[in-house]
Amino acid sequence: MSSSLDCNHRALRIAGAVLAVLMISVVVANVLWPGPPPPAVNQPRMPPSQSPFPTFALAPVLHAATMDADANLSMRILMTSLQGIVNRVAVELYLDVPAGVAGNTSQMLSYLAARYNVTYDVVSAQAAIDTFVRRAAGVVVYDPSRLESIDIGTLLAAQQNAVLAGPDLAGWLSGRYALPILFDYAQRRDWTSLDAVGAYDRALRDLYPHAYPYLLAILPPDRWAIRDYLVQTGTFVFYLTQGILASPTETAATMRILDAAPRGIPVLGWFNSPTLTEENSFVQMASAAGKFVVGVQDVPNLSVLTALGRNETHRQVSPTAPPAPALEDKTYVVLGIPDGDNLDFAAGRMWDLWSEPVRGTLPFAWSLNPLLVDLAPPLLDRYYDSATPLDRFLASPSGAGYLYPDYTGPGDLPSFVNFTKRYLDAADMDVVWLLNAFAASEITYTSASLSAYVDGSRPAGIVLDYDDQPRTRDAWMQAGAQSIAPVIRSTHFWTTADNALGKIDTAIDSGSGGPNFLWLTVYTFRFDLNDAQALVGELSRRSGGNLEIVTPSAFFDLLRADFVRTARSRLDTMEGDPIASILFSGRMGSARLHLQEADASLSAGDANRAAFASYLALEDLRSVSSAETLLASLLVVLLAAALAFVAHRSTWSGDKTPEPLRLGVLVIVTAAVALLVFALREALDQNFWTYPTILVAVAIAGIHRPLRRWLDRAYAARAPTAAALAALVFVALAIRTSAAFPLAVVGILLVIDAYMARRDGTSSEVLLGLAFGTAIGFLGGFDLLTFAVLSILLVVPTLTVHGAPVKESPGRRPIALIPGFVLALSLTALSVAYYYSLALRLEFQGGALLTTAGALLVLAPTLALVARRTHPRIDPVVSEVAGLALAVVFSGLVLLSHGAVPTILALLGLFASLAYAALAALDRFATHGGARGRALAMAILFLPLIVLFVRMPPIVISLTTLRLPEAVESALYAPTVLIAAVALLLAVRIGLRHRLRDALGKDYDREAHGGPERP
Repeated sequence: MSSSLDCNHRALRIAGAVLAVLMISVVVANVLWPGPPPPAVNQPRMPPSQSPFPTFALAPVLHAATMDADANLSMRILMTSLQGIVNRVAVELYLDVPAGVAGNTSQMLSYLAARYNVTYDVVSAQAAIDTFVRRAAGVVVYDPSRLESIDIGTLLAAQQNAVLAGPDLAGWLSGRYALPILFDYAQRRDWTSLDAVGAYDRALRDLYPHAYPYLLAILPPDRWAIRDYLVQTGTFVFYLTQGILASPTETAATMRILDAAPRGIPVLGWFNSPTLTEENSFVQMASAAGKFVVGVQDVPNLSVLTALGRNETHRQVSPTAPPAPALEDKTYVVLGIPDGDNLDFAAGRMWDLWSEPVRGTLPFAWSLNPLLVDLAPPLLDRYYDSATPLDRFLASPSGAGYLYPDYTGPGDLPSFVNFTKRYLDAADMDVVWLLNAFAASEITYTSASLSAYVDGSRPAGIVLDYDDQPRTRDAWMQAGAQSIAPVIRSTHFWTTADNALGKIDTAIDSGSGGPNFLWLTVYTFRFDLNDAQALVGELSRRSGGNLEIVTPSAFFDLLRADFVRTARSRLDTMEGDPIASILFSGRMGSARLHLQEADASLSAGDANRAAFASYLALEDLRSVSSAETLLASLLVVLLAAALAFVAHRSTWSGDKTPEPLRLGVLVIVTAAVALLVFALREALDQNFWTYPTILVAVAIAGIHRPLRRWLDRAYAARAPTAAALAALVFVALAIRTSAAFPLAVVGILLVIDAYMARRDGTSSEVLLGLAFGTAIGFLGGFDLLTFAVLSILLVVPTLTVHGAPVKESPGRRPIALIPGFVLALSLTALSVAYYYSLALRLEFQGGALLTTAGALLVLAPTLALVARRTHPRIDPVVSEVAGLALAVVFSGLVLLSHGAVPTILALLGLFASLAYAALAALDRFATHGGARGRALAMAILFLPLIVLFVRMPPIVISLTTLRLPEAVESALYAPTVLIAAVALLLAVRIGLRHRLRDALGKDYDREAHGGPERP
């Protein structure tokens, strides 16, 4: 007895310590970490009509100084700072760098001479120093032990017309050229006493007021190539850690710098990305501060490139191909090359791809930053001059610079889009490629942001994402107040050809057989143009040659035509549906009117408005299909209930009646799970670097057990109410910050455990409560009223429970893992909301998918309950195996189905079968002495993992594991295949264990008594 008490006390101490750590983490997240700053009042904004890039005159002769390949960082910084000082007066110094930069500087020099009639001579680096260094007023010396001094020294050199060098060269410059040391960072105690954050804060206070106002730069101190341009323009440059590794003080300092500059300006540079979160984090902050990023850190000679080709007309080569053919039942593909917004890529890797023989033999869509028109016209002209009619250029991302549209502040996006339009026209681009952060789920875009691009830039089309594959919506027509444009989501050729083939084949096989539209983004840091050609060649072979690679303009023309044709075809089909015509006559009439508008627009030659009207008609028809599927599901459940009632009246002997449903357990489980799902949604709606909090929650959730025992001793009969109040506090904290999500999980498990330890629920109550709570949590809009209602529903049932918890039976108890997992498996109905292959089979998209998933979460367990109550005497093992086996059968039927109603009925059968198996598993668990609350707790721990799995793009698995064969990749994009595989394994395992038990003559389930129960 003493040993047991010691174990309980030890567990309680551990639980208390973990809880204290969690609370401290919440305090850190809310108090120390800076939140989004309030919008600045009357913060200046760069006019959209102004160029942020100053103009500089070209000297009669350009002197090309050849740098040694083994020059150290100090020499490279000296040369670039000297170049910036010289070229701000007249552009006459060019650096020919043999290695360590983006692109080939010798080839670029030859191009400048041929394209712009530049006269140049070649000199050594030493000769360039001898000729030009005395133009500097002196030397600024950085401190190699304090890397921030390089960035601060860059601005000091610009403002004092000095060269920047390390201490290894400072004495030589001073002695040989009689240059005074104007500033030596290592000798300035007022600077060396500051850490990096303090130094940048002082630079912001003392130096920024004299810097060029319309540029900022973030640049790792060891990056030297663009410092000529920073010195030439006098741009404020800084570098602080970004992303998940940034400290609160670093993040706050970054925000202070971003907020100090006018809105609407570019931030040049880039950052180290050891955790892959740095890019997302910084671009979010920059967007919120009204800035956009121009990625560049290794392109030399910007101070020269910016002086050539400005104010010229830049026109893409005219396509010589015939107009796009008539729409056919083909797969139309655009091969998109991303990352051209980054000047390092445009000058380096992209030019390597450009030089491949494949280019010019098939269309490619090349992304470039239209700001090159002012920042570095030769980079743009070099591509335009050598392009073929099959090479088309578009702006990426997200227009004239990299920002996240939905993260911008008030008034920022319209101003930026107007700015973008000016550069799109100057660069002869009419397609915009957008990116809106990259959470590990489908990237969302508000209609307001997309409409701002449609009205402001009037594009021929908009492409979204560098994402894996569309999840809920693939293409649509976006209307602004004055214009309309087609929108397409991209599909990424990212990891392996097997991955790309698997997901594309799965999508095409899931469709209706009509035209398919695929914007295929090639990850060019892993693949080249030959790989892209081989991939589409294999796709073409599999489609029997019904695949065509087209240019973006042809692609969007065909997409518009497809909206018109598909809407007409769908309407003709549904006109013969009496249910749609009678029950949904309003929507059907609306679709007819929209198609009449489409015909009128086509007659007037306005294909955009015709496509938009047809898209609206399609949305009407999809809503009818969605409503029909829900009605069909409901009718099946009602019919099953009626048949069960008749069977019950005619055959029920009366010696055994089903357990009645009690509201207490059902209500508290529903409310608790709904609150947990709301907190889960908040964590998921952040960014992927917050997802580890969900894994932490699962890992430490077991501490709710000793906490519940402590509540039982401390509050006796009122422990459930105390647990409910604690859970509400924890959930409220989790909704405030994702760092508190582990607290929410602990709190919800605590209240369920405290309640069900006194009043164990039936299998039906546990299953329905879990499913209903999940549906409410995902479908409901969270607000104060919703939280208040759910709080009341959580607390009130606990007031009716009195007394100490029911004593647990002595001895070994069954493990809750298998019944908990089977129970959680029924929640995979959520996959309907997140898988493109199911959206294609259902023939509707967007929010209707989540509504359908929620309906299945409610109707499937209800149907299972009806079936279970019709035949309650069937052995639970038989019922469990039969339910899992039926799930396999219905999974196959889903793969064979097309159309809304057949697919939804197959899905209903699938998830009802899983729910039926879950009921049986809970009954079997309880028969062997297990408390159903334990299985429910296990299912609740599986819930966030299931949601993470179905939300995250399947390509994440390819990125984090070994190469997967195409068959496995295909299965990852077809959730019913995965569900069937899991159900089959469970059925075989349970059946074999049961047969083995019978063969050995055991009177208990060895699986269920395999060890102490968890959690």
